[in-house]
Amino acid sequence: MMNYQSVLRRLKLDKVKKAIVSEIKCADNTNKTIALSLALGVFLAFSPAWGFQTVLAISLALLFKLNKVLTLITVNISSLPPLIPLIIIAGYQAGALLLHGEFQKDMPDLMNIKALGENYLQFALGSLIVASGLGLFFYFTFHLILKKYRSN
Repeated sequence: MMNYQSVLRRLKLDKVKKAIVSEIKCADNTNKTIALSLALGVFLAFSPAWGFQTVLAISLALLFKLNKVLTLITVNISSLPPLIPLIIIAGYQAGALLLHGEFQKDMPDLMNIKALGENYLQFALGSLIVASGLGLFFYFTFHLILKKYRSN
């Protein structure tokens, strides 16, 4: 059985940060391209396209001529074990708000494939809302940061 604390100890956030910073510094991309690359990864990380996120990230980064490394780094944030339940709950509750006009007090066991399947429409719609909001937030945040600290 996997222990979340041991996973977090092995995860070197400094390495991830260094990879992102070095890619931004070395990349011959505009600030807009870098911000879009990071935002696309975040959007796909929170989208309901589990199992296809990496393929979609590479394909869309190629299609829109974005930075593939930055997109791949950010799409993998959904692979962090502590975030998985939060991603599922956020998508499910946003879908409940959209479909029923309120958050649901009783949560089904969304780690159960059958329960997730029965509630997939709610989860998928909610996940797209959460993913869109976070993608836009990250785009504007990174664009402002890059504009301030990096010449185009």
